[in-house]
Amino acid sequence: MKRNGKVLLVMLVVFQLIASGFVRAEEKEYPEKAVQIIVGYVAGSILDLGARAFSKVAPKYLGKPVVVVNMPGAASTVACNELAKSIPDGHTLAVVSTGYPSMTIHQQKVPFDPKTIIPVLGFAELRELLFVRADSPYTTLGELVTYGQKNPGAIKYGHAGKGLAPHLMGILFFRSANIKATDVPYRGSAELVPAVIGGHILSGITDVSGVKEHVQGGTLKVLATFTNKRLKEWPEVPTPQEKGYADVSPLNPLLCLYIHKDTPINRVKKLHEVMKKTVEDPEFVKILDSIGQKSEYVSPETVKEIVLKAENMGVPLLKELGLFVK
Repeated sequence: MKRNGKVLLVMLVVFQLIASGFVRAEEKEYPEKAVQIIVGYVAGSILDLGARAFSKVAPKYLGKPVVVVNMPGAASTVACNELAKSIPDGHTLAVVSTGYPSMTIHQQKVPFDPKTIIPVLGFAELRELLFVRADSPYTTLGELVTYGQKNPGAIKYGHAGKGLAPHLMGILFFRSANIKATDVPYRGSAELVPAVIGGHILSGITDVSGVKEHVQGGTLKVLATFTNKRLKEWPEVPTPQEKGYADVSPLNPLLCLYIHKDTPINRVKKLHEVMKKTVEDPEFVKILDSIGQKSEYVSPETVKEIVLKAENMGVPLLKELGLFVK
């Protein structure tokens, strides 16, 4: 009996060693296949372009292809719901703006628990700004403010949709400047920018990528940047807070990679390391720069802090506007 017991004990130890060896081998093999990045907007959108930058650069660090899958609908809810339903094995990610967990989910009844998806890292700030037509008589932020204060209701500003960051930023900024302004929603910068250039509306708020070429081409000019500091592209353009107006930069969306919360921690760690290298890669930086974005690594902990700050600033306004659902 003692001999049989010893044999069984040895066999058990050997089995455990073999099993742990298989686990380690399996971990080393990750990823076993292509990693897909889901995007909640159509091809060519700013989130899509960010995802495609990863698909081009990340494979050299990941060792497997990165495939972009577009699932537009409900301002990223379709894509985020797909991520929440995915197998949590580290092979599915999504590009998500911090505007989604901080504001969008409060305006919809989403079909999943938002806590199911968590950030891997942040990689680019959208950098919203206020712009006018290049031949506008208002050449500085101060001149526009003076005009707006003397002419209540005369300023109309366009944005990409009710309840999104540009809409809320505009409300808070103009209020702080004691200006009664009217917001006009458009279906993205592709509609908004031509409306300003064509003189149909005085001003607009969108991110750098939406106006960069037009500013360089001499058809638009930037009066203020809604970030926490001036931009390298236009160092002469002030932030509102420099002039004593509201600092709306906490609402500035940050583009991030999200993953299912139940993904094994070792896989999340590897993805974080790989994607951090990608974000800091000169090729990735160059791609984002070409579309008007500034590549910048942001830790998952900081992403969560950014979401919370945006919620604290934006949710009370959503409630005031009757846009808050939950």
